[in-house]
Amino acid sequence: MLKFTSFKSIISKEDISNNLINLSSIERIFEESYVFCHKVFGFKLKKNSSTSLKTVKINSINDDNYIETKISKINNKKVKFENILIVSSGIKESTIGTKVFEVNEDFETLQKNTKVFNKKLNFYSSYKGIVRTEECDQMCHMNVQFYFDKHSKALKNFTNHIFKNRSFKIKSERCIFYKEVHEFSALEIVIFVKNLKKNHLTLQSKLYCVSKHYVSAYFETEISFESDEKQIFKVVDSLLQKKQYTFINDFNFIKLRKIRPYRILKKPSENSTITCKKALNTWDLDFDGYATHRFLISCVSDAATQLFTKCGVNHKWRSDYQIGSAALDYIVRYYKYPTIGMAVSLKSNFIEINEKSFKFCHHLIDDSTNRVLMDIQIVAVLFDLKKRVAIKLPKSFRKKAEALLIKNQ
Repeated sequence: MLKFTSFKSIISKEDISNNLINLSSIERIFEESYVFCHKVFGFKLKKNSSTSLKTVKINSINDDNYIETKISKINNKKVKFENILIVSSGIKESTIGTKVFEVNEDFETLQKNTKVFNKKLNFYSSYKGIVRTEECDQMCHMNVQFYFDKHSKALKNFTNHIFKNRSFKIKSERCIFYKEVHEFSALEIVIFVKNLKKNHLTLQSKLYCVSKHYVSAYFETEISFESDEKQIFKVVDSLLQKKQYTFINDFNFIKLRKIRPYRILKKPSENSTITCKKALNTWDLDFDGYATHRFLISCVSDAATQLFTKCGVNHKWRSDYQIGSAALDYIVRYYKYPTIGMAVSLKSNFIEINEKSFKFCHHLIDDSTNRVLMDIQIVAVLFDLKKRVAIKLPKSFRKKAEALLIKNQ
């Protein structure tokens, strides 16, 4: 028998009603697990399956949930997959249900072609899932907001174990993109503790494409906390000493390229331009009543399109010349999270314009107080969609972008 985890995340706000997990959410989780298995093991799709479910009350908000998958041999040409959905509060675990399906494959071949590690690691496997169709943009790869959304779930899963009821705050977050992931890619996010001192925790994360065997993105996150440092260290050490299932065979974390000098101040430039205006609704909030990372980065994604359009890189131009854009590096600093009913704006500028790459920034503003809630610095390129290479920036784009270069930094 072969065992591993085929889904791992947290219970989101939209997943529950009256402290029970919605049946639609349960089916979605089983679907993600099935697609994960299909993409990792490469078996032919199987439509028929059996399911047994029960309703389970949630012990606390943001509980972890995961699917334990067991693969067993039926005969020489048939294999059984048993997926068991479990909710964990960190103290108590409850089984919600089981879904079983069979595939016409050779068990030894499946086992040989896929390496699953179950061992003590120097990192924590915090998320497993897939890229859903609705998470892909017009360039057919997962939009940046869902990189941050999935990473925020991985972080929440990790911090559930580390801080429990202790107070902490995410101060900054950085994402370096390496290679796109596409529809139905199987993903795993693992978290490594880079540094822990003076009530600050520095984490590095990998977003790994399990189905294609490459790292798609690296994250680095700075967290401040009020708890005793030695106590947190013991909890972290205890968590990392437990055996975990992972598909990642590279246990090393790279030294991320330097981000200094950080080029923007905690206020927008005097010549900034408004590129996004939104208001927070109930569906944009997490369990704590603050804006989700997905909402915050979706504002940034929309703002980038507006900024590029102001510089002539509009939808028609992109379509005519088959040109896309890609972010290489995001550096976010969080000051205060928006709350329900808040009207916010993004003010944007270019920081630096090179032959092929350029840097730009956004400041997220509370419109009622003019207070800066978040700022972000981005490195990006324009690229040929057919050749998949960065292109030289058009003169017209460069000229308009230069008029929006920061002035008061």
